[in-house]
Amino acid sequence: MKRLVRRSVDDAEVEAAYADIAGLRADGRPYVVVNMVASADGAISVEGKTKAMSSEADRHVFHHLRSLADVILVGAQTVRAESYGPPRISEARQAERVARGQEAVPRIAIVSSSLDLDWGSRLFTESPTRPLLLTTEDADVPAEALAVVDVVVAGATRVSMPDALAALHQQGIGVVLCEGGPTLNGVLAAADLIDELCLTVFPALVGGDVGTGILGHTHLDDLLPMEVVHAFQGDEADDVLFRFRRTSEPRPTVASGSVGTADEPVAVDAFNAIMGGNELPMVVLTASDGRERAGCLAGFHAQASIDPPRYMVWISKKNHTYRVARGAEVLAVHFPSADQRDLAVLFGTETGDEVDKFAQCAWHAGPVDATIIDAVARWFVGRITGTMDTGDHVGFLLEPLEGECGDWSGHLGFQAVKDLDAGHDA
Repeated sequence: MKRLVRRSVDDAEVEAAYADIAGLRADGRPYVVVNMVASADGAISVEGKTKAMSSEADRHVFHHLRSLADVILVGAQTVRAESYGPPRISEARQAERVARGQEAVPRIAIVSSSLDLDWGSRLFTESPTRPLLLTTEDADVPAEALAVVDVVVAGATRVSMPDALAALHQQGIGVVLCEGGPTLNGVLAAADLIDELCLTVFPALVGGDVGTGILGHTHLDDLLPMEVVHAFQGDEADDVLFRFRRTSEPRPTVASGSVGTADEPVAVDAFNAIMGGNELPMVVLTASDGRERAGCLAGFHAQASIDPPRYMVWISKKNHTYRVARGAEVLAVHFPSADQRDLAVLFGTETGDEVDKFAQCAWHAGPVDATIIDAVARWFVGRITGTMDTGDHVGFLLEPLEGECGDWSGHLGFQAVKDLDAGHDA
């Protein structure tokens, strides 16, 4: 164990500690550095913005990291939430960049499949370098966007970050600085594409729904070991600025355990009989993780709180939708009516591992790029505020954001669909 001892350092020493980033390289793709700020209790924003947690020290490192990168990578939602503007680099920094063989000013690269961006904003109209748009083959890029961005196509329906980074590498990009948000960070982590994490820990308790974390709700199948390269403590706010680097091969996560053991069998016959005879309402859950959309039929769900309003849904770990939901920010919960068994057949018997369910039903993009099935009159979109591993299913706690309560003929019950052969075992 080591104790970090406080010692005063000047800006030059801080900058020197990060300077090697500009020359680091990865094999076949750019070197990826994620820069984030989080509170002591894990919040990544206050009222949707990071400004309240940013100190003078954090801002200094933020701008220095930008001066070292070839490309600044950011998700469309963060562009909207933080009102992103063009990158600003001092003349002295520009001279340093040119001397290293870089462009004088780094380029901004925005990841978006929905293209819900203000093409007339300062980010696009005042940028000293032409921004990049990382999007999909299916995206219909408008003329106003083509006038202000260079398009990089990566993926058919969802942006593939491995493909996007490979495309940037072919353009000579050596270092990418990712500034989030958490969904994008999670997508990168899930593919083990994060080489370094620069994390400022702001010494305050923020509270609220802090469960999103810097990787969003992405579940990693393996631990990704990192080592501390260095740590600085700010003078103004006493925040701690860490630099972590990926070190070794991924390690399997430790099993969380299960209810009951071979020595203590659980009698479940009566319980199964009760559950099998109930007429529980069925729902269709849809999710998007920024790369693909998925949906499944679910019977495990319930309101979990009145004030604040919360709803819990459970998804089987074997389900394709679970893998997508781990990287999603929101889930859409649809309540099909009694005469919509066809939707139960589509979302309950097919698997997204093999078919595109959304090619077989009409849908539209809802809030936070949620997937809304047109034929269902009753639905709501909920932000994922936490998850709970309960065995073979994982619960997702939702904060309702938006929905509709149209006419219907009563809910579609379990007894009407229990004869279906599931696309995946539970």
